[in-house]
Amino acid sequence: MKMKFFIAVAILFASTSALQAQSGRRSTGGSTTSTTTATPSVVGPKTTEKKPTPAPKLQLLVGIDRQDAFSNVPYYIYDTVLDNVIRRLGEAEIVFANSGGKMNRADAVRAAKQEKARWVVSLEIRSIYADSGRQVKNNQDELAVDYTVIEPETGKIKRSGRTHQHIYQNGRGGVSLPSKNGPVYSEYSIKQASIEAADRILGGFDITVREGSQF
Repeated sequence: MKMKFFIAVAILFASTSALQAQSGRRSTGGSTTSTTTATPSVVGPKTTEKKPTPAPKLQLLVGIDRQDAFSNVPYYIYDTVLDNVIRRLGEAEIVFANSGGKMNRADAVRAAKQEKARWVVSLEIRSIYADSGRQVKNNQDELAVDYTVIEPETGKIKRSGRTHQHIYQNGRGGVSLPSKNGPVYSEYSIKQASIEAADRILGGFDITVREGSQF
């Protein structure tokens, strides 16, 4: 009787051990270990792209000589040429031009010596007939624009010239009607001569007006 009891206890103990072993294998086999790799952070100054330095603007002070007492040129010619030249110079993106008003060449040289960076431009309206010694008949004359470019600080004349485009009176090639206020000149010829003068001034600095300019 005792022998049967011991055998039954042994069988029960063996069964319990087997069940615990199987349970342990299931839990061990089902568990997984995940490994996370951290990305190292880079510590240091951020690099920023440098913006290109804008090109310095060419500064111009432009004046015109209107003190010729022996000239029959109407005053509006001086003002119109000065305005048109400055407007044309300003069409170049790297040029800043402003008016010096009435200014003969001596005034322009003195002004240039007072400047540190701004160049001075002196304009003159010249009579083609008078300069060539010809007599003006029937108030028919043609004009040209002279320009002189003067260096800042030194006051030295760097370049000068005259436009090939002449300013002519209305009625050229036909009958010119008299005017109480003096001769009337072609607006088109005034504009074209002004554009040429400005372009020649810019050309001395290797600057050209951008394509498609509306002026």
